[in-house]
Amino acid sequence: MADSTISAEQQRHSRLILYQVSLGLAVVAINHRAIQIALPTLTHVFHSDLSFIQWVLLVYDLCVIGLVLTLGRLGDLFGRKWIYISGFLIFSAGSALCGLAQSSTQLILFRVLQGIGGAMIMANGRALVTVNSPASERGKALGFTSMAFHVGYITGPTLGGFIIDAVGWRWVFFLTVPIGLACAYFGWKILKERAPSDQPVQLDFAGAAYLLLTNICFLYALNRLPHRGARDALVITFFIVAAVTLYLFIRTEQKAPTPILSLSLFSNRLFTAANLSLFFLTSTQSAVSVLIPFYLQNLMGFTPTQMGWILIGGSVVIIVLAPVAGRMSDRFGSRMLCSVGAAIMIVGQYFIGSLTLQSTIFQMVMPQILIGLGWALFNSPNQSAIMGTVPRDKVGAASGMTLTTARIGGAMGIAISGAVMTYALGANGLTPEQIESPASWAAAPEIFLKSFSFTAHWINAFAIFAVIFAAMRGPRKD
Repeated sequence: MADSTISAEQQRHSRLILYQVSLGLAVVAINHRAIQIALPTLTHVFHSDLSFIQWVLLVYDLCVIGLVLTLGRLGDLFGRKWIYISGFLIFSAGSALCGLAQSSTQLILFRVLQGIGGAMIMANGRALVTVNSPASERGKALGFTSMAFHVGYITGPTLGGFIIDAVGWRWVFFLTVPIGLACAYFGWKILKERAPSDQPVQLDFAGAAYLLLTNICFLYALNRLPHRGARDALVITFFIVAAVTLYLFIRTEQKAPTPILSLSLFSNRLFTAANLSLFFLTSTQSAVSVLIPFYLQNLMGFTPTQMGWILIGGSVVIIVLAPVAGRMSDRFGSRMLCSVGAAIMIVGQYFIGSLTLQSTIFQMVMPQILIGLGWALFNSPNQSAIMGTVPRDKVGAASGMTLTTARIGGAMGIAISGAVMTYALGANGLTPEQIESPASWAAAPEIFLKSFSFTAHWINAFAIFAVIFAAMRGPRKD
């Protein structure tokens, strides 16, 4: 009877952790998705061009990229509770400051604070679920967190669009503050802190710094490339610095006593292939998703509220199917599910690149549904496969690696989409002044549409690598 009571109590505790983490991921997703919807509005309010306002998204991703591996590793070594809870407090403070921002520069700076908090949440959230769930139910639990994340993705566009139309973009940030504080309180009440290790640990701050510098320099050079040209000294310098710091990061991780990224993890074929397929899929998905609001609002004339309703179709599918895909991966493994899911996403993104001025609402919504179906089949099995390849004492590092991979892919996709779109607009006849003003793109709809289609199809072609690496992971059941 005592064992049964303990087992029931452990199950209850695991469920509470799963619910808390899922709520936290939903909050992060609401904020991120609503800001994507707000990009056209922000370019108008702050009189900013596309390449600059993209940093509202990019700077957040850079913080996550630079910190999530270190924070995940710190959670492995010292416990996750207070890192995780502090993340909500910092995220809430950053949200409040973003809502008070008086310029695009201030908004970008305050997004750094949000990014630090978001990194603390995401580095340890799924790791908490993984270590507190039975191995036989890991895929199901991670599928539930994916479902919760996409509940936020549904709420983000619809709620964000309504808020922008009704009371202004600032409340997109303000409304996340009380929810973030509630998540911090909930985490404080239910999470149990692990006893600290008696072993002395040397933290790998140099590795974290090199990783952050690599991504900042590379993405900045990529962002400036269409404006300055490939032969510009500044662009070349930043690309060179990115290459050097990447080399230093790899050397540092090979020598560090407790590296933030254990390179030995990549000796596992499944771990490597799963991360590579994730990288290519998130980069193409982010590139397409950051362009579609400009098509819907600037070209087709939809309000933010209407735009939000068009974009939620994919998230509805993910909410329904992600837990099912997670359970299927527990039983059948990840290779087939991930390969099919990535292929379906390619088809959906192809249809987005094929939209015209005469496209119907159905033609706009159907690609979102296909992308949602593909992501539901891909993500939960892929996450479960990655987490199942590592020992328990490195699960935080593995969770951080998947987040880093996804965020690097996403940030690169955003930067590349801006660079290719800028190039295409110029090649099709727009002046530099028109290119820098997204509000003016509606005056040349054919040029915008031609550039939009070229960018979407060109970037989507790289998603084929996601299918290839998903199929290469091997037949092992996770």
